[in-house]
Amino acid sequence: MERGITTTRPQHLLWLVVMNVLWAVGYPVTATALHHGAAPSLIVVLRLGISFLLLSPFLWKIKRWSAKLIAFSAFMGVIGFALPIWLQIAGLSRTDPAIAAISVSLEPLLTIVAAALMTGSRIPWWQKTALAMAAVGSWILTGEPRPGHLGHLLGDAALIASILCFTLYNVYSPRLSKWVDAAPAAALTFGFGALASTAIWSLTGAPWPHSWSAPLLWSCAYLALGATGLAYVLWLLVVSQRSMTVTALFLYVQPLLGTLLSWLLGQSPLTLSLAVGGALVLAAMGLGQESAPRLPARGSR
Repeated sequence: MERGITTTRPQHLLWLVVMNVLWAVGYPVTATALHHGAAPSLIVVLRLGISFLLLSPFLWKIKRWSAKLIAFSAFMGVIGFALPIWLQIAGLSRTDPAIAAISVSLEPLLTIVAAALMTGSRIPWWQKTALAMAAVGSWILTGEPRPGHLGHLLGDAALIASILCFTLYNVYSPRLSKWVDAAPAAALTFGFGALASTAIWSLTGAPWPHSWSAPLLWSCAYLALGATGLAYVLWLLVVSQRSMTVTALFLYVQPLLGTLLSWLLGQSPLTLSLAVGGALVLAAMGLGQESAPRLPARGSR
């Protein structure tokens, strides 16, 4: 278990589920925004800019400002938001669905391994087992994808780069939570991320949709308010209290939610893969908690 982590609040599990619901719904909503004329760089500007404006009043809660805090927040805003969100959206629109599915499953694994290496902590056997179960379950849920042809190298590279950036943000975000509370921490990173994403948007030609239709407006609003503002405040709240292993394991809820949503909307049938993969992911969530599972005593039945 990572050092310095407390696990006294059961509502953190609810927050973990809520934030992953927000992120999972964000994928089809992003597709809606792209379909109705929003460029990837503009979507990132709107997500981070609106979130910053809404959370900026919380900046007054920061009692001690320092050059270190500002520099670290700027780093987190660029590496954790501006670059990876832009790369992810651009990559999803240019690559094979199989690669996209694999990349979603890769983030929790890289986060857990990187956190363990950087903190010098040991991942106990039951959490290793949970990680393996979640990875296999996620792979089954996403249709057992395998890398296909090499016709989408730029999209593949963009997705991999975004996952590496998200991993860095995931691992370093507990450090930011030690300096300031979740809401002002999110406001700081959103602000610097909005500045960097505006620069990316300008360098890519400052694309602007021909018209702002209702689907484009509500999709951008959801991405800013739900998938960015609320979701990342919850992330910072939880990551300062629970181990990175547990927090990252819950990222595997996203492919499960995406598959269930597709079934509920009538876009895909209820299959054996959904049942088996979903059962593995849910079992992994229960097994992967910080405390050791209770084993039956010898001689008991």
